[in-house]
Amino acid sequence: MDIAILILMTVSALAGAASCFRVPAVSVRSRQYWAATFVALLAAAGVLAAVNDAVGNGSASPVVAVLVPVLATAAAALTGSPVTAAILELSMRSDQRYRQASADRSDHAGRLGDIEDPERTSSLHGGLWIGVLERVGVVVTILVGWPTGLTVLAAIKALGRFTELKRSDAVERFILGTFASFLWAAAWAGVSILLIRGG
Repeated sequence: MDIAILILMTVSALAGAASCFRVPAVSVRSRQYWAATFVALLAAAGVLAAVNDAVGNGSASPVVAVLVPVLATAAAALTGSPVTAAILELSMRSDQRYRQASADRSDHAGRLGDIEDPERTSSLHGGLWIGVLERVGVVVTILVGWPTGLTVLAAIKALGRFTELKRSDAVERFILGTFASFLWAAAWAGVSILLIRGG
């Protein structure tokens, strides 16, 4: 079962590497497909890791103990961008629906049209690279057993964005993107911990 999980993690990391830095250049629909694919890969890896942990012998081989954290870190860092972008797009779409419904309760159906693309209209520049690096930091922090490091990462990110966070839409995007990114990385770190622990 270790091999199957390692293959899933490798496929995730490679697919993430192929798609991560293309996120701003592709359509919202493509990002949603990538996000759904990466969620499915993470879920499959998580289920297999949980089963492996339940029936495992309690000690991972040295190769697995080295490969798993590396692959989990790469998968978390590189697959998180489409997932985070999809979550931000869903947030903007639901916000637009709410505003249109509030403005005109009688005719809100069929008037939604196209919304702005959050990856192209953001006032928070450099978010793609920051997201990749923060997910690496989250996974490493969890794997080394230093949960306080999550606070340090969030503080560094907030200080770096301090001047850009004066607009209300930037604050909402910052908080939502950070939570999505942190949770995505924590999920991959959890897969790694289950796999190492279950051996």
